[in-house]
Amino acid sequence: MKISNGFVTNSSSTSFVISSKNKVTKKTFIKAMGVEKQSLVFDMFEELFNKVENVKEEIPLGVKNLEKFFDENGIRIHDSGDVDEIRKRYNAGEKVYYGRLSDGGDGDCVAFFSHESFVIIEDDFYFNARNSAY
Repeated sequence: MKISNGFVTNSSSTSFVISSKNKVTKKTFIKAMGVEKQSLVFDMFEELFNKVENVKEEIPLGVKNLEKFFDENGIRIHDSGDVDEIRKRYNAGEKVYYGRLSDGGDGDCVAFFSHESFVIIEDDFYFNARNSAY
């Protein structure tokens, strides 16, 4: 977790990669996050889903070198285990999406998640937002 103290002149951002064996819907996203409808943070995760949906881009078919693709598109996935997991899902035919969240004016929810690093790995769902930076 990152903690900002004092005046910070730049913004935070988080690269993310998300994939699923099936279409990523709000229902599957919220379920994978482990959030119940009655939860006090449900709205925050719903807002995160909406933002991810609006900014995500699909990794096109035929990409041979994912590391190079991520570098060329400004996506920070540096952990080799993360790249291996993404490659496995991509090569298995899952639709894999990437994007960035930033705390620059996209609301409190996105600002919170752009300061956090996390990954969710399930058999049919993957969400990696482990690579955040100021």
